[in-house]
Amino acid sequence: MIDVKEAQVIGKTYRSKVWWVLAAIVLVFLATSCIRTVESGQVGVITRFGEVNREVNSGLALKLPWPIEHLEKLDTRIQKQEEQASAATSDLQDVHATLALNYALSRGSALDVYKKIGPQYRDRIVIPTVQESFKAATAQYTASELLTKRAEVKAKALEAIKKRLDPYGIKIEDLNIVDFSFSDEFRKAIEGKQVAAQEAERAKFNLDRARLDAEAQEIQKASLSPEFLQK
Repeated sequence: MIDVKEAQVIGKTYRSKVWWVLAAIVLVFLATSCIRTVESGQVGVITRFGEVNREVNSGLALKLPWPIEHLEKLDTRIQKQEEQASAATSDLQDVHATLALNYALSRGSALDVYKKIGPQYRDRIVIPTVQESFKAATAQYTASELLTKRAEVKAKALEAIKKRLDPYGIKIEDLNIVDFSFSDEFRKAIEGKQVAAQEAERAKFNLDRARLDAEAQEIQKASLSPEFLQK
C-alpha cells in the first residue's frame, strides 16, 4: 500500500506535470498568435488595442499576442464586383442594368483605407459609388438614347467612379454595363414605333410604285400617236 508521504509526492509530481503542460500550451498559443502568414496578393494591417498601428507585406508577419495586436488581411489582387443597378433616364423612364466593376486596392494605401473606411471598404464605398455614378450618368440620356449610346454612359460612369475612388488608393481597371432593361410599357412603346415605322415604309414603297406605274402608263399613252395607231 502507498503511505501518505508517497501519495503526497505523487500528487505534487502530478500537479507539477500539469503546470508544465499548461505552461507549454500557453507558450504554443503565444508563439502561434505572434506569427502570421500574409499570402501573396494580400497586405496586412496590424491594430494594437483596436488602433491601426502598421502595415505588413506578404510573407511572415510578427505581432504581439492577442488581444494586444490583431492582424487584418486585405486583398490587393484585381477583384470583380457585379451589381444590379436601377436608375431613371432624363425622360423619367426606369432602367435596370447589371454592372461589372474590376478594381484593386493599391499597395501602400491599405493603412489609409483601413483608418478612414475599415476592412468593409467594398460595401461602404465601392458599391455605393458604382450605384451613384451609374444613376448620374444615366440621368443625362433619354431611354431611346441609351439603346445606342451605351459606350458614352459607360465612359461617364467610369470617369465618375475613378474620380471618387482614386484618392483612397482604389484602382479602377474597367467597368462593363452588361445589359439595359426597361419597363414593359416602354418596351411595348418601342415595339409599336418599330411596327409603325415598318408600315410607313411599306406604304411609301407602295405609293412610289403606284406613281411609277402611272407615269409609265402616261408615257405609253403619249407614244401611241394617231399615225402609229393608223399604221
